[in-house]
Amino acid sequence: MISSSIRVLIVVSFNNNTCAGIQWVNTGRAKRAITGYTNAKGQTVEGLGGGFQFCRLSAEPLFDADGQIRADVKFAQLAEFVWFAETGTGFTGTTDSPLLGIHEGRAIYLLYNGILKDKSVGGGNVLTGLVFDVLPKFAGPKVIYAAANRMGARAAREGVTFKQTPYALEV
Repeated sequence: MISSSIRVLIVVSFNNNTCAGIQWVNTGRAKRAITGYTNAKGQTVEGLGGGFQFCRLSAEPLFDADGQIRADVKFAQLAEFVWFAETGTGFTGTTDSPLLGIHEGRAIYLLYNGILKDKSVGGGNVLTGLVFDVLPKFAGPKVIYAAANRMGARAAREGVTFKQTPYALEV
């Protein structure tokens, strides 16, 4: 009988030279445990189910000692962090749009570092009516990370959950 308890495997390496080898070995092991395999005796071993994801941390922290986003952080770096914080999954989308993707029926947006080619009020980092109107459209609920929200009651009417950067990002 297989236990119904949740199993979690976390492997950490501080050495980039060993990271590829660790990834290769553990990816294979995890996939076999999840999907099943045939052992050396030719017997089929049923998989445990579940999923697997390999994530790599950035070399430098995104936040300074005061919890603020470091000035040299690029949109792509923060997008990966926001996506993971919001979904618990690794980011596989592109970083050429403020719409990071759709997860479980909600759109996740990030306004940061000129992704909108300005639109002012701090380079498009602030959610205003004008900025909202140029965001990629999504008919369902929206989570928008930005430095501030100046949409007032319209945000709720548009199905927006606003999250202020960096404060909404747990560090």
